[in-house]
Amino acid sequence: MTYLILARDGTSRIVLKRDSEDAAAKKAHELREMGWFEVEIREDTTACPASAAQGERSQTLQ
Repeated sequence: MTYLILARDGTSRIVLKRDSEDAAAKKAHELREMGWFEVEIREDTTACPASAAQGERSQTLQ
C-alpha cells in the first residue's frame, strides 16, 4: 500500500509518497517540526480501484 503525505506552508503545497504507514507518519512528523501545516496522511487509492470504492482513509496531525 502506498501512502500520500500532503502538507502546505505559507506559499506552497507538497505531496510525498511513502511505501509504509510508519514511514509516512515519520515524514509527516518531520514536516510538522519544520513548520509545515495542514499535514495529512492518506492512503493512495489510485492504484487499487477496489479500495477507492470503500472510501478514503485520512489522518490529520495536530
